[in-house]
Amino acid sequence: MRRHPRLRASMAVAICGLFAVLASPTANAAPTPTPTPITDPARARALAAEFGADRTGGVYYDKTGRLVVAVTDEATARAVRAEGGVAEVVKHSTATLTSVRAGLDRRIAEADPIPNTSWGVDSSNNQVTVEIFDGVSAADEKRLMNVLAGYGDAVRVERLPGTIRPNAYESVGGTGIYSKDGGSNCTLGFNARNSSGQKYFVTAGHCADTDRDLWWHRQEGGIYLGKRMWFDYGGIDKDYAVMEYRGEDLAAYGSVKAFGTYYEITDSRYPNDGDSVKRSGATSSDLVGEVLSPSETVTYTDGTVLKNMIKTSLCGLPGDSGGPVWSGTYALGIHSGSNTPADATCNSTVSQYRSWAQPVHWVLGNHGLSAF
Repeated sequence: MRRHPRLRASMAVAICGLFAVLASPTANAAPTPTPTPITDPARARALAAEFGADRTGGVYYDKTGRLVVAVTDEATARAVRAEGGVAEVVKHSTATLTSVRAGLDRRIAEADPIPNTSWGVDSSNNQVTVEIFDGVSAADEKRLMNVLAGYGDAVRVERLPGTIRPNAYESVGGTGIYSKDGGSNCTLGFNARNSSGQKYFVTAGHCADTDRDLWWHRQEGGIYLGKRMWFDYGGIDKDYAVMEYRGEDLAAYGSVKAFGTYYEITDSRYPNDGDSVKRSGATSSDLVGEVLSPSETVTYTDGTVLKNMIKTSLCGLPGDSGGPVWSGTYALGIHSGSNTPADATCNSTVSQYRSWAQPVHWVLGNHGLSAF
């Protein structure tokens, strides 16, 4: 029996269609899984490290709170997005910006420091931000600007009011902590302990910058706290002091207090660019701020150069030195200095000032301690 021509044609079309479907590369392909969004700064930094300092420009939180990995080309941006990250293509690499900062350290801070200046890599702006405060002479500013001219748009300059100084009173009263045999009136930072359970507390090194061992007391009631064990101020570009608790009938808790409210501290870490931060002090407190640079070189009015400091938008007054700077339940820094005028309003309603803090995670790790 002969097949009808139309039937043969229909069968041929169907068979060809079947082969076309089977031959299609996407016919049986599973859908591409959506990567898990990167929300952990440590993971974002690790991803940036995989691509290298020449192809990335740092990690930061943007104004909407997203964690961003800056990259220098579209190929790297696609690779970051494939891993769940938010990528932004920028002009300057981490390697370039780090080199600029190192050049400023070498040519200015280490050669002939200029008081009331600071600089550091600002990943969110993809530049090295140089800040010039009051007290910089015309000659020094010209010298600095001549150096900066060679770096082009890899740097930006901001001029801000006030002078940068350690925020500590001399031993003339106040609140917080003090030593009866010298040192300055300051603020207790964070409590810590070693592996054996011995308790310590940290404050700023310039508060305890004397040749004598300092015996520290709580300002309110004059209650004896303990003795200075380790400290440094400027010797290795640091500003910290560690005191061992030796007083009797003391309860050292893992918390900080500001405006009558207690904030629990469970651990320490290094800061991230854009972290929301709070500060508590014996003179003033500021609970609304952010990390502007996690690693800053700053030169104080007295010529002291400190490197790898945390720069924040928090204010600070004399007597606040040594106080805690924290984010959530994490200890971040020990308040060191600020450009806030001594007679200025300093609280959470102001945002025009800057302050610098010693990274506390380094201090604790260097002495075998941990935050509560």
